[in-house]
Amino acid sequence: MKELRCLVFTDQEVVRAVLDRRRRVKDTLPTGTVSKVVYHRHEGSEPEGIETRLTVTDDDGSVTELALPDTEVTAALVGYCMGRRIPLPVASDKILHLINGALTLMITMNFNKAPRLVVNTAAAEAPGSGTADRLSPKRRVGR
Repeated sequence: MKELRCLVFTDQEVVRAVLDRRRRVKDTLPTGTVSKVVYHRHEGSEPEGIETRLTVTDDDGSVTELALPDTEVTAALVGYCMGRRIPLPVASDKILHLINGALTLMITMNFNKAPRLVVNTAAAEAPGSGTADRLSPKRRVGR
């Protein structure tokens, strides 16, 4: 079985997640207010993810643009979910996508694994091979 989950974030949630993560890891932050959020999808045969650009306007009117790679934003959104007790599977792939202009965290499980074959060993045993003898007395009630 394969599983796909999509978590769609508002621009405010993305900004809050990124700023919280940058404060936590003591990364530099420009001073001012985030006035604009733009997502840029890399084009080409091998898309390399989505770059998030935050436009920060200072009190004196100066504008600073902060370009964030998809790995940083993905880590920030995972941390944002963990802080809000939104369960995320550890053994999964987490990739950013744009859906209708909104940043979306796609979580996939078992997409890259080969299907497992489960062999029923009880059916492979011949009748009278002692399977019933190995059952506990509680399970042999009908005898």
